[in-house]
Amino acid sequence: MATPLNSSVLKAFEILGLITADRSEISAATVASELGMNPGTAHRFLLSLEEAGALTSVRRGAFSIGPRIETLGRVAETVNPMWTRVQRVIDDISSELNESVMACRLGRNGPTCMAVSTADRPISVNIRVGTELPMTITAQGKLWLAMMSEADRKSWFKKHLGETVALGDPQVFERELASIRAAGISLNRGDNEPDIGAVAVPIFLGDGQMYLSISVVGMLSRFDDDLVHKAIELLKASADQLRSN
Repeated sequence: MATPLNSSVLKAFEILGLITADRSEISAATVASELGMNPGTAHRFLLSLEEAGALTSVRRGAFSIGPRIETLGRVAETVNPMWTRVQRVIDDISSELNESVMACRLGRNGPTCMAVSTADRPISVNIRVGTELPMTITAQGKLWLAMMSEADRKSWFKKHLGETVALGDPQVFERELASIRAAGISLNRGDNEPDIGAVAVPIFLGDGQMYLSISVVGMLSRFDDDLVHKAIELLKASADQLRSN
């Protein structure tokens, strides 16, 4: 029997995830609108996060990152400097392609966005840190499945039986994963969201274990062969760079 999760903790992190480089402040109205809460509940969450030091009030009704999160950020950079390098790398790719780029670790149910760089264009794909992606219909999800051992993959499917419904013929899916494994890239042309394309590559540690995945994500109408080819070149070069550091 699975251990029940604390929904209030998860919701608090969803609220913190609403603060981005492009939006440094949030309000109860922001939380209510984007997370589907009633304003009173949203306000209580914000006050609780302020009391914990995770948020600070910058003016009446507006909140920004608090001192405890700032301290944790500095600790994270010291303990795991890899993520500082990852952010720089995906910022560079995003700037070069003018498309959004994200990095994911494998979470409980699928790839979880740990870092993102959003394209500076009027229409772009905006993904929040903490977003969990479907495993079997996204470029990053298929990449993680492809790089698993056969035993780990079978174990994952056994634990997530609902996912197998979308697979169709398992043998065809396994052949697709084998192709992804051989090429070292995974491509999504509207499989998850009809208007969104993505291409992803793995980043391995020195021991050969897959550490994270990085992908370029954008509107499918822009995902022509030229963009995909350039994205693959940049992603693979960046993966080699991160692995060697």
